[in-house]
Amino acid sequence: MGKWADYLISAVKYDADRRIIQVRQHPDSEEIRDGELIDRQTLATNMKKGTTYCTIFISSSTWKRGDPINLIKAEGDYSIRTDSNKVKYDNLKFVTELE
Repeated sequence: MGKWADYLISAVKYDADRRIIQVRQHPDSEEIRDGELIDRQTLATNMKKGTTYCTIFISSSTWKRGDPINLIKAEGDYSIRTDSNKVKYDNLKFVTELE
């Protein structure tokens, strides 16, 4: 497996307005180990500094690469998304939701 991004996101928790509360990030290394929870502000700040993120998911007991994560300027704020839609809510499609 080659390097996909600086960090990989395996799980997300949204609020009622579909804004990220927390994500589970893992350093992108040879073996994906337990991740750490970070909040939306930390994620956005890291992305503004140039840190790259990609989603991951489990398929047939193996981690698979999902989509690159983008920081999109939308309605005077930023959205964190796996697409380029300029809307006010976050969307990390196919990422497992934290409880």
